[in-house]
Order: sequence, then structure tokens, then C-alpha cells
Amino acid sequence: MNARKAIALQRALAGLVSWEGRIDNLKNIVGLDLAYVKNTGIAAAALVTYPDLELREYVVVMGEVDIPYIPGLLAFREAPLMFKAYEKLGVDADLIMVDGHGVTHPRGVGIASHLGVVLERPSIGAAKKILAGRIVKGDDGRDYVEIGGKRGALVVRRGRKTVYLSIGHMVSIDEIVRLSPTLFKGSHSLPEPTWYADYITKRFRRSVVGRK
Repeated sequence: MNARKAIALQRALAGLVSWEGRIDNLKNIVGLDLAYVKNTGIAAAALVTYPDLELREYVVVMGEVDIPYIPGLLAFREAPLMFKAYEKLGVDADLIMVDGHGVTHPRGVGIASHLGVVLERPSIGAAKKILAGRIVKGDDGRDYVEIGGKRGALVVRRGRKTVYLSIGHMVSIDEIVRLSPTLFKGSHSLPEPTWYADYITKRFRRSVVGRK
């Protein structure tokens, strides 16, 4: 892992990220997440139908993760297995949702943007904490995460939990605002596609730990 080269690649990818886009015929969403058992990564790709947000199918891919965690470079650690899970699912998603950040990243290209650009699909990040930027109040009364003078994420509060829905690729902040009420179900604090992916990775992680 060469951090300097990875940062240079991120800067190049950032120039390819589109902050604009609307999804007019949204029928399915793929949620992506990854969990660990020591150095083993467990990636899940969950296909969720829209607008009913029902799990249609999922795949899990496991493999050794030999890249260390470096703040701001999470995509290089987690994206390879996520790519494999997405490809194994074999679906061209209308929208990809990733447990992580999109443009609200120090170099404007978090894992959701990284995946969106490489896969050439619209993508949104769903993160539990702020990585970069500052919260601002919009004229519409909503809270946003502003970065580089632009709104990059919508702040969504679900009970006591907060999730930051950020532009990944080919999706505008206005589109996130439009879609956000339709992405959650029940009392879940995460959007349903990433909730399913998170649930699946945790379930498989328990089974792996049990075998060991």
C-alpha cells in the first residue's frame, strides 16, 4: 500500500465525480457493506426492490484484507471485496448505497464516490459520522454537510441516531433530499439497503467467529 500513490489516484478520481443527477426510473438499489474477522473481510451486496424496500437477493464474498486502515483511504481497503460482491450479484443497480462517505471526504472522493465512478452507477454514501465538512442550516430548514462551499450531504435524524447521506456519484443533493424519505423503513436508523447489507455482514461474521 503506497499512501502517496493512493492519494494521487483519489485526486484524479475526484475530478470524475458528478455532483449532479436524477434517477427517474428507480426500481432497485444495491446496498454494500463490509465487516471483519481479524484480517478476513466479509462483503455483502444486498439487492433491494424500490419503492417497497424488500430484500430480493444478496451475495457475500469473503477474502483476506492485507491493506491497513489509513484515515481517508478506506476505499483501498474495503472497495476490492465490495466490487467482487457487486459483480457476483450480477445486477446493474439503478442506485448503489454504501456504508461510508461520498464527496464529504477530505479529497472529495470517499468510498461511495470511488465505487460509483469505477462502476459508472449513481451512488450515495450513508455514514454514521462526519469525516469532512461542516453542518449548515438550509433555507428549507434541513441540515446539510457543506464542503468546499457546496452542500455534499443531507443530515437525517432517526430517533437518537443520525445518518449522513452524501453525494456519491451521478446524484445531486436535491435528488438525495427527494429520495431520502423513501429510503428508510420502520425504526431502522440506516437506509434499508445499507441496513440489510450491515445485517448480513454481521450475521456472517458471527457464523465465522463461531466456526473458529
